[in-house]
Amino acid sequence: MRRATGAAADVLERAVPVVLAGWFIASVLAQHPDRSYDRIRKADKTGSGIAIPNWRFFAPNPSVEDQHFLYRLANEDKSEHTEWRDVYCISPRKMIHTFWFPGRRFEKAVFDVTSALFHSPGATTPRGEVSRKATRRLINEFVRHRITPEPGFPYFQVLLVRYSGYDHSEDPQYDMVFGYESVNP
Repeated sequence: MRRATGAAADVLERAVPVVLAGWFIASVLAQHPDRSYDRIRKADKTGSGIAIPNWRFFAPNPSVEDQHFLYRLANEDKSEHTEWRDVYCISPRKMIHTFWFPGRRFEKAVFDVTSALFHSPGATTPRGEVSRKATRRLINEFVRHRITPEPGFPYFQVLLVRYSGYDHSEDPQYDMVFGYESVNP
């Protein structure tokens, strides 16, 4: 079968991939963290961000570190301790997690609680201190429910650690050690 408009179809076959490639490149550049690339978005004459989207809306400052809680058990006079142990492990990612990963909600909740602990507004005010105490209590209860108790160790202590996850070239940051709590309140 012969094409109806040979020259016009040839131009169209060449122009569409070039336009789509340009649109893709403009969309990728518009996501760059350097705000000087935002001027690319001015090419979107709709003014709605439909033609050249801004996906930074969902994560303007994405997290670059994993946050973990470790715990150790202590004896009655707190002179002997067990080694530090992970409270939970972050699930290794699989391809299916791109589409379905309900377990990620748990990790996100831990991240949010930790962020609230560090960034609670007005932490120097009485209300801010109440917020920090409530957050610490929430973390202690979270850890308490995941502890494997051992005889002779009635107390536990929590340590908050941040590290870069899979990049083992960076040292972990030990941010906060909580006070001793009873394993069985």
